[in-house]
Amino acid sequence: MNSPTHSPLAFICGHRKSGTTLLANLLDGHPQLAVYPVDLVLLYAYFPDFIRQHDGPAERRTRLERILFSDLRQRLDSALLNVDAVAGMFFDGLADDDLARLDILIGRLMAAFQSVTGRGIESTRFGIFKETSIEIYAAEMLTWFPDARFIHVVRDPRDNFAALAAGVDGYYGRMGEDHNRTLASLLNRVGTGLRMARTNRAQFGDQRYLTLRFEDIATDPETSMRRVADFIGVAFTPSLLKPSLLGQPTGGNAFDGVATFGVSSRNVERWRDRIASADAQVIEFHLGEYMEEFGYRPAFDDREQARAAAEFYKWQNYAYFYSDRFAHGVSR
Repeated sequence: MNSPTHSPLAFICGHRKSGTTLLANLLDGHPQLAVYPVDLVLLYAYFPDFIRQHDGPAERRTRLERILFSDLRQRLDSALLNVDAVAGMFFDGLADDDLARLDILIGRLMAAFQSVTGRGIESTRFGIFKETSIEIYAAEMLTWFPDARFIHVVRDPRDNFAALAAGVDGYYGRMGEDHNRTLASLLNRVGTGLRMARTNRAQFGDQRYLTLRFEDIATDPETSMRRVADFIGVAFTPSLLKPSLLGQPTGGNAFDGVATFGVSSRNVERWRDRIASADAQVIEFHLGEYMEEFGYRPAFDDREQARAAAEFYKWQNYAYFYSDRFAHGVSR
């Protein structure tokens, strides 16, 4: 595959557990779209840290095989997608000099996926990728893909944290996260993401950057999906209301173990039942400005927020910022 071709790209972005998978699954069954079935992962599992530390072509190819295709084989039923064929087309003709070119790698991955799944570029309006870091890289990605569009899913950070906290004892715990680290991650990442939503929308315009609330998808899916269809220029079809993965109905990826083979509003505004008030107060203290901009009203007053934030800082400071010069014998 020396000259891979693919449709224009649209990127779904937003913080983890904010509804990006739900949106991708709702787009999956549309006949004019080629929706890649899992996270792109290249912007955190490969670029920039891995390639900065590993400049050998063999190491880079091994890493790409692992994060893109070995992982995909483990996660998907082989009857749904011929992953070996996608991998073969991706690597065929891939030059060593292009192993650090994210634009080349992204384009080749979509081209291989479209070819293997029979999504021809003549009949496919957009190829769709999702990844949680894309809003941060949006300006750079537009230099690579000038026709790209972005759909940024935002969610009430309190409900977002509730969804994450449900996975701390299992999935996230296996990666070294605990309750406090997950909360600290959310404060940093959601704050950055919501500010990027504001900046990107102003910089790129409504024709290229759509901000969509998870709550609106969950409570009024038809209106939300009609907005999405108009944004990416495809006809509205009933498939846009039915989540699927490579054409098969899917129950989603919630950590509470409840599979919903449809759009559900059951975890909208449920944070009061799912997380401690102190966690919500910390979130409101740090993210309140952005929350109100997107229609999420605070539930606690400034004193309550400040008290909880000060308590959380006692842990946060020692975990991330404090350097013990006394233990290291460093004097002024």
